[in-house]
Amino acid sequence: MELGKHAKANVLWNMIGSICESALNLVLMIVVNRVAGEAAGGIFTFSFSHAQMMYYLGTLEVRPIHSTDVRQKYRFADYFSLRMVSCAMMILVCLLYVFMTDGEPVKKHFMMLMCIYKMLDAVYDLFASMFQQHGRIAFSGMVSTMRVCVVLVGFSATLILTKSLVAAGIVMVLASLVILLTFNMSKWHQFDDVPICWQFSHAAEIVKSCFPLFVSVFVMLYISNAPKYAIDRYCSNVVQNRYNILFMPAFVINLFSQFVLRPLLTPMAQLWNEGNYRLFRGNVVKMLLVITLLTLFGVAAAWLLGIPILELVYGVPLAAEKGILLLVMVYGGLNAVSVFLYDMIAVTRRQKWLLAAYPLVAVVVCILSPIWVQKLEMMGAILSSVAAQILLSGILLTIMIFVLYRSAERKTS
Repeated sequence: MELGKHAKANVLWNMIGSICESALNLVLMIVVNRVAGEAAGGIFTFSFSHAQMMYYLGTLEVRPIHSTDVRQKYRFADYFSLRMVSCAMMILVCLLYVFMTDGEPVKKHFMMLMCIYKMLDAVYDLFASMFQQHGRIAFSGMVSTMRVCVVLVGFSATLILTKSLVAAGIVMVLASLVILLTFNMSKWHQFDDVPICWQFSHAAEIVKSCFPLFVSVFVMLYISNAPKYAIDRYCSNVVQNRYNILFMPAFVINLFSQFVLRPLLTPMAQLWNEGNYRLFRGNVVKMLLVITLLTLFGVAAAWLLGIPILELVYGVPLAAEKGILLLVMVYGGLNAVSVFLYDMIAVTRRQKWLLAAYPLVAVVVCILSPIWVQKLEMMGAILSSVAAQILLSGILLTIMIFVLYRSAERKTS
């Protein structure tokens, strides 16, 4: 598949940026556990997970629409204006949540700081979408790499010096803001046709197009976080910390999937728009096979080396949790499948059909998580997650098969 004249740079920098973005949470968890202890680690991981879900209020999941808008149906000003409003809405919701929930002041303050940090992430995503739309996803990889390095150094140094999560969170936010206003904007200045200005004439159309995607991905994050909310309610910060440590290896599968997936989104959209359904279908099958092989490799690696490596890195005893770790790797593979199918359904612009899948799965996990966590703690949390992903992947695969069948049928008629 042709990725354009910037193909090598796009693939390389997308890989580097994806590694950096995915590794940030992992490395910060190590720093927090080593410097501030397991209880602080639990606060960090829960706050970061909650902020990640709030992040999708800030993006409204416009990226699959924006980055694949190869015909430039909407101007950058339309996307920019909508993003500013959605980010303001995100901060308002975060404030309401923090004020309405119980918890120690440190946890509330740090949770709000993580939400502000992820709001800045939503602004970065706006520019990353534009870079990808113009065939320069390498720029977003460069920006991600620079930002992660500065944030990591700033957060870690502050936590080591002050032992304060709140102080480290403040530095994390400021570091992200500085890179946004300097390095990121220097890349934006290389494009003449993407002025920043206010324009809301097409906001309603964009929201209408992306709303099913937003609902789906927001609910998808809830499906992932529901067990963590149950642990936060029924268990200690230490249990929350250990569950999230065990959960970290699952993201490796998603990370390697993204190396291939992100650069292919725009070309896949071009294939679909050109009516090349056979090649489109072939690429879908190949990607599903890649994810399956990565999952099998991940399970084998976790069986042999997972627990010793996690104990060495985090300094937390986990020998009794090997079964949970293996289920986590299975969850990671299923989640990678559901994310990939979600993106492909978005490319075909059949995103309304996603509304049939995610709410149903959310109800299932909402019922299962509290019951199973109360009875089995971490094992109950991962079992409810795996059950939800099996159901979700099955529904999305059925939708994808139906979309491809209908498209092939129309072409031959």
